[in-house]
Amino acid sequence: MPETAQDQELQQVLEQKFGAGEASEVEGQSEYGLNNQHIPERYQGIFKGLAQKCAQRDMFARIEEVRKAGMQRFYWRGDFDVCYDEQNDTWAVPGGLGPWTGGQDASDVSLHYPLNIYQAFGRGFISIVGQIPHVRMESATTFSPDGQKVASAADALRKKIESQNHVEGLAEDIARLMWTDGRVSLYSRWITDGSRFGYEQQGGESSAPFGGEEPEGVGQGDDPPEKQPRQAKGGECIDAFGVCECKVPINMRHQSQFMWRQLSFEIDITSAKSMYAWLGEKLQGAGGQPGPGEFNLDRTTRLATTQGVRLLTESGDTVEALITWQRTWFRPSFFTEIDNEEDRKWFMDNYPDGAMVSFLGETYAESRNESMDDHWTDIHPLPGDGQATPSCGYILIPVQDGVNDLTDLKMERAMKSIPAIYCDKDAVDLPAISKQKAGPGAHYPANRPDGRPLSDAFWPEPVPQKSDDEAAMWQELFGPIPQFLTGLYDAALGGSDPDNPTLGGLQLLAGQSKGQAGVAWRKFRVAYAKAITQLVRIGAHFRAAEAEEGILKLSVEDEQVEIDLEDLREGSWICRPDGDESYPNSHAERQQAYERFVMMAGKTPQGTQLIFEPKNLALAKDLGGLPDLEIPGADSEEKQLAEIKELLQATPVPNIQAIKQYQVAAMMAQTSGQNPPPQPDPDSMLLPSVQTKWYDDDAAEYSAGIDWMRSSVGQQAERENPEGFKNVELHIKMHQAKMQKQQQDQVQQAMIPQLLLEKAKHSGQAKSPTESIQYKDLGPSGKIQLAAQAGLDVHADMASDMAGDTLGENQPPEKPPQTSPPKPN
Repeated sequence: MPETAQDQELQQVLEQKFGAGEASEVEGQSEYGLNNQHIPERYQGIFKGLAQKCAQRDMFARIEEVRKAGMQRFYWRGDFDVCYDEQNDTWAVPGGLGPWTGGQDASDVSLHYPLNIYQAFGRGFISIVGQIPHVRMESATTFSPDGQKVASAADALRKKIESQNHVEGLAEDIARLMWTDGRVSLYSRWITDGSRFGYEQQGGESSAPFGGEEPEGVGQGDDPPEKQPRQAKGGECIDAFGVCECKVPINMRHQSQFMWRQLSFEIDITSAKSMYAWLGEKLQGAGGQPGPGEFNLDRTTRLATTQGVRLLTESGDTVEALITWQRTWFRPSFFTEIDNEEDRKWFMDNYPDGAMVSFLGETYAESRNESMDDHWTDIHPLPGDGQATPSCGYILIPVQDGVNDLTDLKMERAMKSIPAIYCDKDAVDLPAISKQKAGPGAHYPANRPDGRPLSDAFWPEPVPQKSDDEAAMWQELFGPIPQFLTGLYDAALGGSDPDNPTLGGLQLLAGQSKGQAGVAWRKFRVAYAKAITQLVRIGAHFRAAEAEEGILKLSVEDEQVEIDLEDLREGSWICRPDGDESYPNSHAERQQAYERFVMMAGKTPQGTQLIFEPKNLALAKDLGGLPDLEIPGADSEEKQLAEIKELLQATPVPNIQAIKQYQVAAMMAQTSGQNPPPQPDPDSMLLPSVQTKWYDDDAAEYSAGIDWMRSSVGQQAERENPEGFKNVELHIKMHQAKMQKQQQDQVQQAMIPQLLLEKAKHSGQAKSPTESIQYKDLGPSGKIQLAAQAGLDVHADMASDMAGDTLGENQPPEKPPQTSPPKPN
């Protein structure tokens, strides 16, 4: 369909007033316009036909999986009686205002008291599985000289990506979809969006958008400043979608076997017009349309679950303002579905990696050369055949239905069990009673039956009896049955168990619960590592425009980081799940584990020293929930690790002073005819590229450096980057030398007062030369002098003795008090 003049005008206005990503988010670019929006209509029609073929594949299997997912999403919301009306294409409630009432009033509304144990157990599942998996970046080449540098660059970009995506909320959404939908799909891509990432500063150093003092769009008089486009920032984004949004080939086992996949959800039509301005009037009245070939069930289910209404027709105006945004990914092999050879060749030439085609309703919007493997990752929380694997919460549906029925029965009996009173119509004037107002002390006309008491003229209806095992069944449905089915025992959620009150028993139950949830957790960890891999690759591609001479500067965790994009080339690094966690540990469990470690380690001097390591103190600060706690040495450790990064990228420099001293000594020996001095230690002829500072905490930085050198990362750097490792080693040795010098100075300072005291004590009491002098009778100074005459060095021993005297360790024990023996009686 050719563009109208109004379409062209709207597109021109939006392009003049708004930059890319300012009016709406923007993804990708290509040759036929920004997003291939201007490809010939013939090819647009072919794309539409291919999308329709995908939507119509696995028709009945798709209907079944959408109904299951939709039902469980309604159960999550507490709507247990919602059914799908095929005639009206809507979800409604039987017996309410829906299509099954027939317009008749049943005059008796049944009581309904739903108790949502499905969501309660789902929240417990989320609390266990909805944690952020820990991943690590590694060099793909084990012995690469730049392996550490490559891993650090990839890890820095990973931290940036996680900081701009709400990964805590993402983890919870993934766990919720595991519970309700089963299959979860992660979509990773680059988005230019000013509302999400902000805008580039323009106009020099001014903080205003364009360097002016007046806010944009606000002026004085009749001449306000004209709206100018702004340059929006972009970033890597990841979102989780469930079964209702994502359609995949049901029978395939792995994504590598997918020939296509579809993503569909609803957006506001005004947002669609801003996003695809060139469509113009084509989107007028397009609200309410699903994507090409998509079942109306899919769209209706998504809208009903997001709006949370029991009768979708109640929000008809809102639904008409929402248009389905459908995106379909094709592999190049799927182009064989195109019959015309020339058309097939055109698609294969222009989309060699596969195609992503976007439709708003039935209207073509854009397409890109894009592979689904670069952007999609699927998670199956439970093992199963094909792609229609069960959700973790589906097993609880019958239990929820049983709870609802039993609850309604109990409440019906409790609220409606007041029996009706029957009476003899000849004994009571019923018309007269119906006209009187009931109240205390009222009089009602009645006739006494002949020969019978008046009480015989009234009798109640039978009271309904409850089953003897109803209470037991109630307890089973709320406790043992759902716990056995889901594996989510109270102990795993922080509760107690009256049948197993011991701490060890509760820990076993908690471990058993987490072991069952660990099936889903392990799938989540692997998929998250794959998604991070995709995001880092996407970021390295799109952030190349921000780099200067291949160097990308990012602010990561309040630190300025420089990344060489060459280090992030595909195949140079990999992302792996960190550790071997069978199931995630909550913050409270990590606290308990740390407390047990402290209790055990505190029993030995070595363990106590381990507790007070700066790294372990930082861990204690985090687990203790005390962000304002100042930890000595923690800042020094961070400083040392930053210096290590700098040292690894350089090599040692010559020690000019040491070299000159050796040269002078060699010349003097040669002049005097003596043997030349021995060759010095090679390390003494070198200095690190980063010198120590006078204000350094040498002990803390030395400890941090030794820990790094002994770590696996340090050992890898020694193998792959020996020059950089030597640079680090020299720097750490400088800290060691300064630390030893400080310790010696402290010992000498501690000895001075004692030496002065001994000198004063022995002044005037010197023995005559004829007297023999005992070593034990000498003071510290005399002992040192006498030992020096014998060729002994007792400085260290004297310092130890003096320290012991100062602390009271060498004092003779006090005599016990003298007590007189008890007198005999």
